[in-house]
Amino acid sequence: MSLPVTRCRSSLVLLAALLTGGLVSACGATHRVRSGATLDVSVNEWRVTPDDVVAATGPLEIVVHNSGRLAHNLVISHDGVRVAATAPIMPGQSADVFASMGRGSYVMYSSMLDDQATGVYGTLHVG
Repeated sequence: MSLPVTRCRSSLVLLAALLTGGLVSACGATHRVRSGATLDVSVNEWRVTPDDVVAATGPLEIVVHNSGRLAHNLVISHDGVRVAATAPIMPGQSADVFASMGRGSYVMYSSMLDDQATGVYGTLHVG
């Protein structure tokens, strides 16, 4: 038994809306990092994930994975001053960066290929 074409299209439209809504809602979630925990970050041509992080003050290890097709790095800056950074990371590779984080808001971005200018960055709130 087959469904009428209009019912199939309606079902596909509903499924697409649900999937899209789920993906969009997942993008805005705040990621919390406990003291002494490691923060896993992914960087590609379109985004830094997670893009909103809350962490405790003190030492922080960040494992950065390049999930893109081009080389990227990760820079952590506070008030325009570079606090920590990785060397360029080739596609599919990872690198670690360690930083001692004081209170404040930091920007996480790739300084290669004008990534930050195109909106590829995240925020790290430490407090």
